[in-house]
Amino acid sequence: MHRYLLLLTAAVLLTSPTRGEDASAGQPKPIPATRPELKQALEALKHRQPRLPLPPAEAGNGRTTVNNGRMRAYYLPSSWQARIWGRDAALTLDYVLVTECFWIVSRGNNCHYCLGHQEHKLAAAGVSDDRLGLLDSDWSTFSPREQAAYALARKLTLEPHRVAEADVQALRDHFSDKEIVELVLWISMFNSVNRWTDGLGLPQDQSFRGVPIDFLTPTNERFAECRSLAAPDAGVVRPPLEPRQEVAAAWSTCRNRTPRVALLREEELRTLLPVDRGAGPIPAWKRALAYFPAMGLEQAACIEAVAREGRLPPLLKAQLAWVSARHNRAWYALDCARARLAALGCSEDDIWSLDQLDGHIDQAVAEALRFGARLTATPHAIADADVARLREHYSDHETAEIVFVVCTANMFDRFTETLGLPLEP
Repeated sequence: MHRYLLLLTAAVLLTSPTRGEDASAGQPKPIPATRPELKQALEALKHRQPRLPLPPAEAGNGRTTVNNGRMRAYYLPSSWQARIWGRDAALTLDYVLVTECFWIVSRGNNCHYCLGHQEHKLAAAGVSDDRLGLLDSDWSTFSPREQAAYALARKLTLEPHRVAEADVQALRDHFSDKEIVELVLWISMFNSVNRWTDGLGLPQDQSFRGVPIDFLTPTNERFAECRSLAAPDAGVVRPPLEPRQEVAAAWSTCRNRTPRVALLREEELRTLLPVDRGAGPIPAWKRALAYFPAMGLEQAACIEAVAREGRLPPLLKAQLAWVSARHNRAWYALDCARARLAALGCSEDDIWSLDQLDGHIDQAVAEALRFGARLTATPHAIADADVARLREHYSDHETAEIVFVVCTANMFDRFTETLGLPLEP
């Protein structure tokens, strides 16, 4: 009977005119409160219409046919796309722990696409549905190490502006400096992926590795009515942007702060990057990523490619980086964005005017920056109409690039600020 009710509810969702979204294209998709509701949402997502046309399977370039890979391969420059995902001998964190953190991040961002993929991966790794029920509603039975990782995943997802020294210190009883950097990197990247797949409204894949997936599995009665502790909370909102003077004070404090973890020394990094010998100082964010010579340094190359290449003007990309860092209170990233904007000829007043988005800014640019602010602060609230407004001003490829630039900025913000990197000289 319970499975019949699940199937009946899913049928109602699938036959609704919005195919998983509220009746108005201006409304975001609902946030499932319980595990049965989540399963229904994951199954319904298989029939969703994406916000940009889904390219043919061949767009995966032979590497993947999942919808995420197809969209990236078709709409984004190849230099923006990481090929190494977890394939780095320097990575040491347990696969299940990392994937459970991905699940928590995706639950916090209400990203049904990524939730479906993580449910499949966790089930394949032997994780029971009951453990997922606990992951959603009660962490008390998990080990202190697991709980510490989950807590960072949730806070860094929903409240990056509140992550502080104490949050990193809380990890030290369970993780080394290198493991902390790895955990922060994973959580930061997961927040980026969520904003891409959910921002574009990707439909769920019908199968994984050729195996059809049915999300409507039975749920233990214990979890049938439990409300999620990982889902976004309507009461958690970003505060108003600080005035210019307060930001200047924050920058002053951060200029000489000590990183919350030990970073590789420049001479160590130069042995990993012999082509960099004789170059200028290596920024702190690269020294942190260099803990992982394969995956981390590839991420560094992708971050630089996003700023340098693609269809969008460099100025718009730097402006989007500024907007993202402002809303995340990522002071290191904000200072980096300011340097980029200044190098592109912007005055200090030009830069600070980005906080207002009044009539002095081109309409198309203003729409992109408003979208960037929403995707940064409230990714779970993005609706069809948000992307439709972008498409009134930008081509589909440019729209995809705008989404990805904001994704990359959110990854960079979380990674650099959680580690407490000092501003560059």
